[in-house]
Amino acid sequence: MKKALLLLFLFTSGITFCQPKEYSGIVKVKSDKSPLPGVNVVIKGTKIGTQTDFDGYFKISVPDSLNILSFSFLGFQTLEYKLETERKIEVFLKEDCNIDWFDKRHIGIYLNSGIVNNPVGGLIHFSFTPNYNWPTIKTGISYQTNLKENKFLNAYLNFHHLFVICDFNADINSSLRNLEYDNNIELTAYSVETSLNFNRFSAIVGLSTIDFNKTSENENINSIGPTLGLGTWIGQPFLMSVSAKTTIYKNLSEYHAEIKKQYKGIYGFLKYYKVNDFNELSLGIGIELSY
Repeated sequence: MKKALLLLFLFTSGITFCQPKEYSGIVKVKSDKSPLPGVNVVIKGTKIGTQTDFDGYFKISVPDSLNILSFSFLGFQTLEYKLETERKIEVFLKEDCNIDWFDKRHIGIYLNSGIVNNPVGGLIHFSFTPNYNWPTIKTGISYQTNLKENKFLNAYLNFHHLFVICDFNADINSSLRNLEYDNNIELTAYSVETSLNFNRFSAIVGLSTIDFNKTSENENINSIGPTLGLGTWIGQPFLMSVSAKTTIYKNLSEYHAEIKKQYKGIYGFLKYYKVNDFNELSLGIGIELSY
């Protein structure tokens, strides 16, 4: 009789010990803390699961021998959550890193007027991807003049979206600048820069060479110098990019600043350039066509 009672006690104790535990909680988007409905909540190693309701809430019974829940939803990174003693939990899912670039295969045509010295000009550029998974190649040329002695040419060839991971990508940019101003200043400059893009902020690092001549002072500077700059993207409601950089040569500096904006299919920019006694504020407006 005693043995039967002992076996019954052990059996009922085992059932009690193996009773599943009920957990409840809410799943939210990590970026804005909003609730996320329809998330799959599965006990790892089993097919036992549920989904979050319209308000992001869920309930699930977990066997005592298991302690990991897997949370998955399309467009978000799967998260494995280890259960502890707390029965009410809060889970945050991070949006997945599926990056789409909207700057491929474009032709841009702009009117480009210099407000200070070169009132007549234009800009044309191309962006395209030659093969799948290649970086976006951007190339273009702008020209401004006062129809007399002033001429300002800028040409570039850029490779965008290299070394892409979720929160980082890099661009390699090269440019040529040729300037003739007031029968006094002539320069030719070449630059190679790397733009390191972290989310909405960029750091610009590069190297430039310049051949600068100023007739009135019989001055000639042939120098190599470092380029440093910063950039950022401003989202809604402004939808614009802002960048500024400077190159420091021997006895000479170059300054660049640019604001770009899009509005209902119309693209515009404002650029500032300064070297020695020459400075120009350029206003551009144009369209970009996909092909």
